[in-house]
Amino acid sequence: MVRIETALGPRLRIDMVKWLVIMVVAAGILAAPGPSRASDDPVAKLDAMILAKDFDTAVKFAREAADAGNIETQFRLGLFYWHGVGLTQNYLEALKWTTLAALSGHEKAFAARKLMLSSVAPPNWPKVLDWCRQRLQKVAEGGFNPALFAMSKSYSPDFGFENAVEEYYWTSLAVAVGDPLARKRRDELTKKLAVTDAAKAQDRASAWIEKFRSGKAP
Repeated sequence: MVRIETALGPRLRIDMVKWLVIMVVAAGILAAPGPSRASDDPVAKLDAMILAKDFDTAVKFAREAADAGNIETQFRLGLFYWHGVGLTQNYLEALKWTTLAALSGHEKAFAARKLMLSSVAPPNWPKVLDWCRQRLQKVAEGGFNPALFAMSKSYSPDFGFENAVEEYYWTSLAVAVGDPLARKRRDELTKKLAVTDAAKAQDRASAWIEKFRSGKAP
C-alpha cells in the first residue's frame, strides 16, 4: 500500500489506526482545550472520534463536514479513503477529496495529491478536476465566494491541466467579489492573454456577476 508520507511528516511505517492517532497528535489536538478548539469545531469533533478509535462515526461525520465545505475534513476524508479506514479503500475517491481540499489552499492536501496521482490511472486525473469544478461552481453560484478562486486554481499549471483563459475568468470573478489573494494572479494572467480572449472573459465575468450577485459583490 502506498503511504502518503510527505503530507504527514517523517516516513511513518505504522499500522493505519496508529497512523490516524499520530496524525491527530501531530496537528496539536492533544494540547489543552482552549478557545481555538471550541466544542462546535467540526475538526475538533472529528479528532475526538479518531482518538476514541470510533472510525465508523468519524467517517460519517467527516463526509458530512466535507460536503458542507470544511477544507480540513475534506483532506481527512481523502486520507480515510486512501488508507481504507472506516470504509473501503478507494484511491480515486481519495484523490477527489484531497484535490478539492488542495484547490482551496490546503498545503498538506496539495503535497499529498502529488503522491496520490501515481496510484490513479491518468485518464481519471481530468475527471477528478471536473468533479471538483462541479462542486465548486455550485457553491460559488450559491454565494460562497472562496470557491471562485479555488475554481481558478483548477485551471492553473499547478494542477496539470492549464487553461489560461478559464483561469483568468474565474480569477477575475474572485477579484470582483473582493478576494485579496486573487488580484496578483489575475494581473499576471492579463499579461499572458490575447486582448480578444481577455475581453471575452471579462464579458462572461460581468454576466456571471449580474446573474449570481445581482450585479455587485455581496
